[in-house]
Amino acid sequence: MPTFKRIDHVVIATEDMADAAAKWERNLGLRVEERVSRPLDASFDVARLPVGDAFIELLQPVEEGRYTEQLKERGEGLFSISIEVDDLDEAVAYLRGKGADVSDARQGIWPGSRVARVSQASTHGVSIQLIERR
Repeated sequence: MPTFKRIDHVVIATEDMADAAAKWERNLGLRVEERVSRPLDASFDVARLPVGDAFIELLQPVEEGRYTEQLKERGEGLFSISIEVDDLDEAVAYLRGKGADVSDARQGIWPGSRVARVSQASTHGVSIQLIERR
């Protein structure tokens, strides 16, 4: 059985990155450590706010696409939870063996990471991303 280590980060969708970052700082004292515009040519910008050994990732769509559609459907707020695993390939195989719908592994937006997504249908509506860090 693979090791599901910890919550790595939580993704919060926003329509206004600057406003969201200002509110997180003003209300909780969490400051943006890093911003990335269109990582891996994606249709969104992200900002990373450290919290202990994890972080909050603010995500703002910047062009039409999957993230824009999900933001329209679900509104601002919790977008997904990212769980760190020791071995992504093992975790994907394990979950598929249990009947979960899991994407193939691919490069993550953060350096040295690989990710796979677990279908919301397999998690009672929660968007889960598995992440391996090297």
